Amino acid sequence: MNYVTLSTPSASCKIALHGAHVTSYIRDGKERFFVSEQAVIDGTKAIRGGVPICWPWFGQLHPEIKSHNIAHGLVRNQPWHIIAQTYRQNESSVTLSPTDCQHPLWPKGLSCKVKITLNDVLEIRLITSNESTELLTFSGALHSYFSVPDVTKVQLKGFGNAHQYIDNNTGLLHNFSNDNYELKGEIDRVHLLPVPTTLIACDTPVIIDHQGHDSLVVWNPGNLKAKALSDLADQEYRDFVCIETAITQGQALSPKSHHELTQRIR
Repeated sequence: MNYVTLSTPSASCKIALHGAHVTSYIRDGKERFFVSEQAVIDGTKAIRGGVPICWPWFGQLHPEIKSHNIAHGLVRNQPWHIIAQTYRQNESSVTLSPTDCQHPLWPKGLSCKVKITLNDVLEIRLITSNESTELLTFSGALHSYFSVPDVTKVQLKGFGNAHQYIDNNTGLLHNFSNDNYELKGEIDRVHLLPVPTTLIACDTPVIIDHQGHDSLVVWNPGNLKAKALSDLADQEYRDFVCIETAITQGQALSPKSHHELTQRIR
């Protein structure tokens, strides 16, 4: 598999061209992302860990999902090519575009690219353009797997209170009112609000800034579901939490305009 590496004096970032997929972000000697020891890295499937790019739909949100069962869109499991690259002492960036836009499910008129910039933070921007003359709608996510020492002992901060989330395990809507967010057992929650900043509170705290989203998704498979995933070791569920900057309610995009879904990790 081919990779691009960005670096500054204090940080480095590794990006697989398969999926425009960030697989590593090391700052001050500490890795911020989790990638499974059993991840498939031969280009035959999406990489388990890092930052999968979900577009032009997220999860099961495509209206015909039952007929094709393609979760998380069309771009995370295909080659991308480099369309721009810059290297400076304190900032490096790369912009990538998918190579296969001819799939029958590809939304005519929409295109996407990803720009990844490394400076004093890591910034990942998923840029969607509407090149048509019609209003078009899409969904998507930056499906980031953050490395933690033990998921059962960390807390998430910044989710606030007085909002609702969907529990994807049951399909039920719940009220959320506790900012001391602990991760016990399987969690698959779509928080229906555009929180601007979240914090993973652990030995190496991670701050994530979000823009362009309408939801945040928190996911961890827990013990039982982890055992059913062939590209995840049984106990690796303890080593990560997914905090996903997401569009789950549909983003309408005017003709000849663009939208940016962004994570900044510090």
